[in-house]
Amino acid sequence: MSIVDLVIPMFLGFREGLESVIIVVIILSYLKSTNQKSYYKYVYIGAVLAVISSILFSIVFSLILGGFTGILEQLFEGYTFVISGIFIITLILWISKEGSKMRETLDEKVEQSITTGKSFSILILTFIVIIREGIELVLLLVGATSLGTLDQGSIILGSAIGIGFAIIIGILMFYGIKTINLSMFFKITNAVLILFAAGLITYGIHEFIEAGALNPIIEEVWNIKHILPESFPDNNPLTPEWLEVIGALLKALFGYNANPSLLEIIIYPTLIAIISVVSIVIWKKNDK
Repeated sequence: MSIVDLVIPMFLGFREGLESVIIVVIILSYLKSTNQKSYYKYVYIGAVLAVISSILFSIVFSLILGGFTGILEQLFEGYTFVISGIFIITLILWISKEGSKMRETLDEKVEQSITTGKSFSILILTFIVIIREGIELVLLLVGATSLGTLDQGSIILGSAIGIGFAIIIGILMFYGIKTINLSMFFKITNAVLILFAAGLITYGIHEFIEAGALNPIIEEVWNIKHILPESFPDNNPLTPEWLEVIGALLKALFGYNANPSLLEIIIYPTLIAIISVVSIVIWKKNDK
């Protein structure tokens, strides 16, 4: 296990963890500012249940993913990548709609729960917002693992470290030592997610091509594996190690392919353009 193996799960764990932590901090901060700390326990219970559910989901999903071989595996991974990409696109659109007013929306939902005397609603609200991030993290890690060469140990340790950093930042935020521009955070998040979603769907298309289910149009438009390989180590003594690292990170995070087909070349930028335009339009519309 190397530092490179930990970078990707650390990044993904930190990103998803920080988003969950920010939401929990907003809820707790509202309860604190309105002198209703007795509701803290429902937030904690919801968070713990969401974490447990996310872990169970990851175990079941991994068992299903490992049950196929050959063409069936390629087809299943193709469907998994495409569905994961679509799932992330729905998240992008949700963030575009709610991101700029996340704090106000959550404050309003918490206030409604308290006003109606439904403590259970606070628990469910916390559970839903965290498990959404947990499931997304599982899908992102599965995608990164399949696109790269990560092992289970690297995934667990790296994502745990990333989530740990997110929790530390959340604690600092809650006690007023550190603040974060939520609008900017979600804009950056959306930009990264757009690239990731496009990469996942494009790689799903790649798997369908490998399985013979789709026509690549032109099987290989270019091949630059000798310049910027997709794996680390690449076992090519002529390739600088730092380029192997960059290539491996690009593949795991954004679906980089050193020898793409024409169909992949068409789909990837098209997806980025369409998702970006729709996201920007929704964000501007709801930011007024």
